[in-house]
Amino acid sequence: MSTRKPPRDDLLLAALAGLLPESAPAPAAASALRARILAGARRMRTKVVRADEGEWKPFVPGIRIKTLRRDEAEGTQTSLWRIEPGAAVPPHPHTREEECLVLEGSVLHDGVEYFPGDFLLAPPGERHKAFEAPKGALLMIRSELIPDPERLRKLSAPDSET
Repeated sequence: MSTRKPPRDDLLLAALAGLLPESAPAPAAASALRARILAGARRMRTKVVRADEGEWKPFVPGIRIKTLRRDEAEGTQTSLWRIEPGAAVPPHPHTREEECLVLEGSVLHDGVEYFPGDFLLAPPGERHKAFEAPKGALLMIRSELIPDPERLRKLSAPDSET
C-alpha cells in the first residue's frame, strides 16, 4: 500500500503560475502561436469509414467496389470488393504491389482456394489469372489506383502488353 499523498491543488497551481510569462506576448507572436495551434488541431487524424458509409460502385459484372482510401499522390487505394456468387475478377497485371485480405466467402486463384483471414501479396509486375468466387466473397484490397472498367477490359485482354 502506498503512503504517498496526491499533490495539493494549491501547490500545483502555484508551480504552474511560475511558468507564466510576466507579460502577454506581442500581438504578432500571439497570432503566430494561435495559427500553429489551430493548424495542428486541423491536421488529419484517424480516418474512419463506418460500415454503412461510402458508396458501393459497380465495377465489372458481379463486382461492386467501395473505396475506403484513395491517395492520388502515392497512386494507391484501399477498397472493399464485394464479389457476387459466380463472378470473377478478370486477369490483370500489376505495376505496384497489391495486398488482398479475404474477409468473407472464398476465392479461387490458379487452382487454390482462399478463405477468410487468408492474405495474398502480389509483387509489382505480376499478372494475375482470374480470381473466381463460386460462392461469393468480400475482399479488402490495397493496390495501385483501380482503372476504370473499360481500361481494365483492355488490360485483361490476353494479348495486352500494357
